[in-house]
Amino acid sequence: MMTVTRLALPPNTLFLQPQELVFEKIATFIGGNGSGKSTILKSIFDEKLKPGSTLYQDYKVVCFSSGQNESYSERFARYLNSERKDKRALSLDCFYYDKSLAKLLIFLSTTSNPNGLVRNFLKQNNYVVENEFEEDETTKISFKVKVDKAYIGQVEQANKDEAKGNNDVITNKAYHQTLSNFINRLVDESYDFTAPLEQASIQLSQSIISNISFEADEHTSFDSKIMFFTQAADNDYFIVKNSFDIEFLKVAEVEGEADKVLRLEDLSDGEYQLLFLYSLIDLFDKEDTLFLFDEADSHLHYKNIDNLWSVFKIIKGMAITTTHLLDSISKSGIERLKVIDRGEIKTGAKISYLASRLKDLSDLNNAQLKVMSIAENIVFMDDEDDWVIFKLLAIRKLAKTLDEVATMNRFFSRFIVIKQESSYGSNSEEFGYSKLRYSERFASYIEGHHHNTENVYLICDRDEFLLTDIGNEKCILLISKDSTKTFNNKKLSSHLLSWRRREIKHYLMCPSALTDNNIEELNEAFNLGLRSKLVKGHAGDYSTDGEYNSSLASVKADLVKGIIDSYIKDDVGFCAKRTEDFIKKIPLEEISEDIVKLYQYLEATSGKK
Repeated sequence: MMTVTRLALPPNTLFLQPQELVFEKIATFIGGNGSGKSTILKSIFDEKLKPGSTLYQDYKVVCFSSGQNESYSERFARYLNSERKDKRALSLDCFYYDKSLAKLLIFLSTTSNPNGLVRNFLKQNNYVVENEFEEDETTKISFKVKVDKAYIGQVEQANKDEAKGNNDVITNKAYHQTLSNFINRLVDESYDFTAPLEQASIQLSQSIISNISFEADEHTSFDSKIMFFTQAADNDYFIVKNSFDIEFLKVAEVEGEADKVLRLEDLSDGEYQLLFLYSLIDLFDKEDTLFLFDEADSHLHYKNIDNLWSVFKIIKGMAITTTHLLDSISKSGIERLKVIDRGEIKTGAKISYLASRLKDLSDLNNAQLKVMSIAENIVFMDDEDDWVIFKLLAIRKLAKTLDEVATMNRFFSRFIVIKQESSYGSNSEEFGYSKLRYSERFASYIEGHHHNTENVYLICDRDEFLLTDIGNEKCILLISKDSTKTFNNKKLSSHLLSWRRREIKHYLMCPSALTDNNIEELNEAFNLGLRSKLVKGHAGDYSTDGEYNSSLASVKADLVKGIIDSYIKDDVGFCAKRTEDFIKKIPLEEISEDIVKLYQYLEATSGKK
């Protein structure tokens, strides 16, 4: 008989009262966009990280989010740093991994568990060769390591303290001892931490890693290798995180053909994500583990959704999942579903209410597609507010008279905006994935229906997409233009576009309008160099020597929002009037040419009337 869990939930930003979640092993949150599904998961994660909190002291919490979630990443990084300072570096009981560490986790999984989900996946797809001892002979991971001056200073201080009789120092802790073993075995056998270690490249296999002694603290929660690597890669503490590269061996299925080396980027987005999820379960699944899976099924083919749910149902621990996909809702089963509305779990909902919500989820899309098909031009953006900001910036920059303002407003009225997120975390993902899939669904819908639509514009936040991959001779914002297709004798064109800056709010970082902030303090907060700093009278597109200002373009979104939101939001949320008042304070020369280029692109492709 399944054990019923009663999980106390802290207040969240949408629902300010404590709640109780009652479930058996798995709870699946459903609800519309903005209903608060992810908000509840974040409140659990934040509570677990809160110093002194005992609410989840009986659980190990492991969190996954399908997108590149900076709020999770930054909170977890602060948590790791505090544990290091308190000399508890290998005694963690709360984890969040973004896709920058997927390669490491997949490698640790296949080399530590021959019967695990990752190894079985690799074997089923002929991506691995095992020896007679069931060791993974072919999977290899490479990365760069270093020891910087700051850590050398900590070691020097620890040696002085120990000489005075204090043995509670970092050099006597498991992390440092493992680090010493690691370097002496793989980099320099004589290294003694008296000087920094310059970057060195290494490659690990199962046979190599098995020869390293990974020390364990007294209260280590999980395998000591996991704990060490988690700390070592945090903020490039020892491992340079963005240098990870993993390779598999694709075994030839036809005699006479050669085997082929594969990198993780060679796999599909779905395989990549499935392996990542499998590795988390392989490495962390215990009876007291609480998994938080935020839209873990995104990017997955329906067959892989079947595989994922088959695994979810046999984990040792517990899981809270969120989804908006009917395939996952079906696989979850109605008894596991929890309807979320404004951050509240509708615990009193009857089966009929759940059924009506499921009908809403399935019928809503067709209703929306039908409405969309009436419009000439459709814009997919991460948020409707982004379109408002773009319109106001474009009008401020280009309209010189009231008549021109009216003309531009009439032009913008020819577009309808649909909210559709498209988070992008690494080069292994397809840029604009969610927007592209939704546009394909729209194309499939209109194939059998009358439509007026001529253009679909997919305007994406750049997120982690490489700046060097953006731009062509038609429009510096344009990544690609899909081939025009014909449905019911009417042409439909799809356009995939991206901001050069990380998000639309980055274009509001205009010095003259930021009256409440000292510009030098802002430059320091954003860690902007001398050439790239914010300067009154300049849009910030280019640094003083004429190079594109990549520093400003890549500032983390949370930092920008922390400043800009105070100007454009009120107590309720985004405020168009406050935003308009703020933008009116921006001199024309401080508005980026990117805004002009996108407006001109819309004019040229939609047919200005």
